Amino acid sequence: MKKSILAIAVASLAASSTAMAAPTVYGNVHLSLNAADNDIPDANNNLVISSNTSSIGVKGSEDLGDGLKAIYKIEFGVDIAGKPTTNPDKNAPDNTGSGTSAASTGVLNRRDQFVGLKGGFGTFKVGTMSSNYKQMGGKVDPLYRTALEGRGFLKTQSNLHGGSGIDRGRSTNTMQYTTPKMGGFSLVGNYTFSGSEDETAGLGVRWGNKAFTVYADWIDGLTGTPGANVSDPTATQSAVKLGGKFATKVFSVGLQYEDSADKAGADYIFASGSFNINKNNQIALTYGIQEVEVVSGADSRDSSGVAVAYNHKMSKMTNVYVGYGAKSDDRDAKDESMLTAGIRTKF
Repeated sequence: MKKSILAIAVASLAASSTAMAAPTVYGNVHLSLNAADNDIPDANNNLVISSNTSSIGVKGSEDLGDGLKAIYKIEFGVDIAGKPTTNPDKNAPDNTGSGTSAASTGVLNRRDQFVGLKGGFGTFKVGTMSSNYKQMGGKVDPLYRTALEGRGFLKTQSNLHGGSGIDRGRSTNTMQYTTPKMGGFSLVGNYTFSGSEDETAGLGVRWGNKAFTVYADWIDGLTGTPGANVSDPTATQSAVKLGGKFATKVFSVGLQYEDSADKAGADYIFASGSFNINKNNQIALTYGIQEVEVVSGADSRDSSGVAVAYNHKMSKMTNVYVGYGAKSDDRDAKDESMLTAGIRTKF
């Protein structure tokens, strides 16, 4: 009898531990040394060390039975450089690009944090997470989360890919639903619940196979920051994005277009390519155009940006890279360039 009771207890404990998987602690430490050179008056052209989306997080799931899981994730950005990190919002069309974000000055800042359910019906999440509009921007940018990323000083992707808030790349107070894949297609939709009279809503469609990825995204909401270069910062505006990527074991090419002038102040075209020299070495190139919406009769404020980088994978967890990027602006004294060298390790 005692042996039977012991066997039942052990079996129950094993079943419980299987249902609730141990939380996974993960993250990455990513530092780069950046040398900027620009014509902006009083700008800082000194060498600086920046923490490029260094982060730490905990994620996990619980098996609820019948193919249903409870999922959760809590992630924080970590400023390991000991100083303000590069401003993720500085690609706003009317920004000089020389400042830093107040949100980046702390030791920790909030990233994706949510709880949800996942099953045959798809995935449902509530909390703070990447909006549908932001999600695919990094997929076509081989220099994503480096000082030469398109949403950074190069201004080749809109500020809808960066920042945190009810109407930014990392969407707060948000509910998001993603369908399961059907014939390579999936849909993702999100809606904010912040108590605002005009909430932000977004919808995206994705299709992909082993080589191709194609996507379209729409988002609608307040422009957010008063003073942005849009027709009416207090009005609800929309943006639409189309993009795709073709990838093989040897090379990849990507293209993205944003019709976002009403919402973000400019339209964008972004193109990328990468070539794998071998399994440990890669060359990446990006080019993009920002077409700024200006008041009739005003001077043009359009710009273009190009970047090239060499990446060496030292192990499955660690890589080093060196890159150069330059931005050309129609306005006088607004051209910028940057040389960067970085190291990133994941855990």
